[in-house]
Amino acid sequence: MSKKIKNLCFTFALAAAVGISATVSACTVQSKHPNAKISVSFNSKIYEIEYTLYRNMYPQTVQHFIELADAGFYNDVIIHNYSSADWITGAYSYDSSDTVGYEASYASSGNDSGRMVEYLEDNCKEKAYYELVGEGIKSGAFSASVYSKSIYNTKGEEIVSVDDALPTLIGEFSENGHKIDGDKGLTASYGSLKMMYYEKDTKQNVVVNNSFNQILPRDYRNNCATSLFSMQVANSSKYDANKYCVFGQLKNDGAKTALEDLMDAINDYASLSSTSKFTTTVAAQVDKEDKFAGDGGKEIEESFTLISMPLIIRSVEITKY
Repeated sequence: MSKKIKNLCFTFALAAAVGISATVSACTVQSKHPNAKISVSFNSKIYEIEYTLYRNMYPQTVQHFIELADAGFYNDVIIHNYSSADWITGAYSYDSSDTVGYEASYASSGNDSGRMVEYLEDNCKEKAYYELVGEGIKSGAFSASVYSKSIYNTKGEEIVSVDDALPTLIGEFSENGHKIDGDKGLTASYGSLKMMYYEKDTKQNVVVNNSFNQILPRDYRNNCATSLFSMQVANSSKYDANKYCVFGQLKNDGAKTALEDLMDAINDYASLSSTSKFTTTVAAQVDKEDKFAGDGGKEIEESFTLISMPLIIRSVEITKY
């Protein structure tokens, strides 16, 4: 099966999954603190890490994450930025339907940054994301929070229309004016889950509909998150809570132990490999499908560090809504 056909089938499958998840979500009682289980595969072993999500503080970020998880979007994505502080994932897939071929391809990229860039380009999920969420917003399966413009109804009230909704996510953090009623909010600490985005050099303005149902003008660069999220694996991070929404934390000591076990396994694997063969650092373009790519998006190039043995998010399961 050609790569293009496989990508098309993948998009259709996700669209079908969204329809199912929308039906399920409509019948689900929403709690202040949903739970999520992230299953990470490394060196043929699965590590199940559980998180508490904070809908009471970051309702639209949590809802977006849940909708993507229920749609199966996070199944078999690679952690493409292995570093000392943040593991970023959600943008590139690991094709489990052709495990032998893709595993061989991933492994053969080894220390060849050019081949690894090609691997990332072949497995980029950006187009699938924009199609999935764009159609999902129109059908009501996905929630909208960012719009290209606001309009006024016959009563002179400012409103937004689904026709103007963008498939990006409102930035629920202080630098974007997000306020939490009666609470200080979460900090970026060990075990945090954060919604990620790449900072854009753009003056494009949008409007957002925040959790208080206020329609406000905002800078697009702070409201451009898509599928990316990160798992913080150190006590401090350059992606702080002022500019990146921290919407989840490790659920309990068992979840902390599972994450530590995974990190220990990676360190053990690294000790058996030479430094030059353990990781590959590449420079890859991101946000190619962004609506405003020509205005500060297309030129963005990020440096990624990948492990020779793929680090894969096998699934994100919402265990409590």
